[in-house]
Amino acid sequence: MLQHPSIAALAESPYDLVVTDYSKDGSDAKKFSSKEISVLHKFNKTVLCYFSIGEAEEYRFYWKKEWKDNPPKFLGPENPDWAANYKVKYWREDWWETGLRPYLDRILEAGFDGVYLDIIDGYWFWHEQGIDVKTTADEMVKLIKRIADYCRKRAGKNFIICPQNGLGVFDSCSPEYKEVYFKTVNMVGLESLLTNIHSKNDRNYRLKLAEELADAGKTVMAVEYIDEKKYDSYIKEVNKLNFPLVPYASTPDAALDKLTDFYKYLE
Repeated sequence: MLQHPSIAALAESPYDLVVTDYSKDGSDAKKFSSKEISVLHKFNKTVLCYFSIGEAEEYRFYWKKEWKDNPPKFLGPENPDWAANYKVKYWREDWWETGLRPYLDRILEAGFDGVYLDIIDGYWFWHEQGIDVKTTADEMVKLIKRIADYCRKRAGKNFIICPQNGLGVFDSCSPEYKEVYFKTVNMVGLESLLTNIHSKNDRNYRLKLAEELADAGKTVMAVEYIDEKKYDSYIKEVNKLNFPLVPYASTPDAALDKLTDFYKYLE
């Protein structure tokens, strides 16, 4: 639940793992306190914080109005599919100091159990701008490792690192950084793995990489944005896979503003 998350709704939900924003409305003024996150822990929830590392968001505390006319060197073009979200040169130190480190400090202060890292596939965007894909993939894995090291030093070695999508990053990076990726991440979250797919080839490629992660002992989670009438067929698809997958189904509009009753279909 990323849009207007409610501690009460999350606490009372039947799900053990919760992914939420660090704030009730995205603003710093409404950020969750450690007391609020501890309520979820009392209900035995593992709580991951959504964290976009490959894009800057206009509505976040770090954004400055003057960037529109005088953008910092790390800021790239606006995402045509998501207004107010801008690609970033994620390997730059000024992005770490301006956006990432201060954000992580807030996540750690609130007592989240881990981070759910978004826009991992930013590595492919910059490859499409003309940078060698091994370079962009290596830099993304370096950043994931840096985030893990920063958080685990402060919150302990059990702090969870969960990239979302962008599985190709460990297929495109150098062997050295593939090993780093596998040593660093605990789990991955995947959107539209089995339904609403880009192409059959893309699905098969993602399934191959997901299986490789599962074989290495990583938890693989998937969310599909589908109608309730498709839940049964979705579960059948999951059960046909050659590797364990933790499934979830959200609403078709992908609004992520409420939890569904998908768990009832798993019983």
